[in-house]
Amino acid sequence: MISAKEEGYLFGLFEGDGYKIYDKNSRHYHVEFYLNSKKDIKIIKFLVSILKKISLNPNIYQDKRYDCKRVRVYSKSLFELISKNINLNDKTQDFKIGFVSGLIDSEGYVSKKKHYIMIINTNKEILDKCYNFLSSIGIESSLNKRKPSEKDMRNSYRFYISVNFKRLNHLSIKAG
Repeated sequence: MISAKEEGYLFGLFEGDGYKIYDKNSRHYHVEFYLNSKKDIKIIKFLVSILKKISLNPNIYQDKRYDCKRVRVYSKSLFELISKNINLNDKTQDFKIGFVSGLIDSEGYVSKKKHYIMIINTNKEILDKCYNFLSSIGIESSLNKRKPSEKDMRNSYRFYISVNFKRLNHLSIKAG
């Protein structure tokens, strides 16, 4: 019901801003996305449209602790799908473009003045796979370890992507 690009987008967005819970008491499966209440309005609308395409009924909540909206879905099938450890190497080019698009929308920053896209994430393995994929289609990128701050619990990495990514038929709202 959704394209490979949209499926990849869903996985990429979940990788950056997703969370899943199985509540043993109520036996409910929750999949949630935490997105900024003000900056990510278009991303929330796009996510909701994808979820509705696969016959899911997303609920949107304002998180009282932070300035974010939670898009929650009660779905065992989505929970199981998201729980699968995907191997980007086995996926189609469209899925990979969608995945990078979702990662940009969840963890990315697009500088219009300096002409770069930057993603900060702690999962080096995923960023390495994105780097290899982008290199294979001629999009320049670089991956560097960030200097940890006092607040950092884990190592994080800065992944720069050339704005040539914008020339692809991508789904990223931020890269627009």
